[in-house]
Amino acid sequence: MADISKFATIERGAEIAEDVKIGPFTYIGPHVRIGSGCVIEGNVTITGRTELGDRTRVSPLAVIGAGDGKGAETGEVIIGQANSIREHATIYGGPPGRPTRLGDDNLIMISCHVGSGATIGDHGILINNTLIGAGAVLEDYVHTSGFIVILPGVRVGAYTFTLGYTEIDRDAPPYAMVQGAPYRVRGVNSEKLRRCGFADSSIKAIKQALHELYNGSGDVANPDALDRLLAMDDADLHVQRLAQSVKNSMK
Repeated sequence: MADISKFATIERGAEIAEDVKIGPFTYIGPHVRIGSGCVIEGNVTITGRTELGDRTRVSPLAVIGAGDGKGAETGEVIIGQANSIREHATIYGGPPGRPTRLGDDNLIMISCHVGSGATIGDHGILINNTLIGAGAVLEDYVHTSGFIVILPGVRVGAYTFTLGYTEIDRDAPPYAMVQGAPYRVRGVNSEKLRRCGFADSSIKAIKQALHELYNGSGDVANPDALDRLLAMDDADLHVQRLAQSVKNSMK
């Protein structure tokens, strides 16, 4: 049987796994589904049509499923397994058919905001006060620093690291380190790539490709360099992914 504080409010219709723990003064709306092994601490609000995957932990004063002013119960949020959502984080629900999505094993830290309809992949780390605009997409292993703004509809490539006080105003390539407002590509997220098992040869190839694309300026990709990379049939697979991502962002 779920361990639910007598001071929590659970609306009729909510689906809660038998081993869930829910703290005092937490509110769970009628269309919420909470998976096995979840821990919902005190003073949490979960509304809308929200699904929490197994082994997810939500810290005090987090708000999940909040509407955008069109009704608290219409927003949709789908959260995967083993996520940690820390204090004061807000995750807005997406409109019907376009839910806000979080994958597995993400850390959403204090006062982060995930906008309506945004998508976050797996193994992401959002440091305090990261703001994700509506409809933005963060691919797997994205890591932000504090006080980051990612504008609505922007895509941030996998394994990208954003330094503090950065504004992502347009699509950011995978594997990169980015900084500034608006951002510039500053280098390769080499240490993360090594920790994730990338071969040294692949990291070297990615460094060379990013240097050709941005040539130290880090602003807009060089179209001639991009064409060369796209034409290399024998290029490293990660370089191919990088080139295709940059091409897609230029459409």
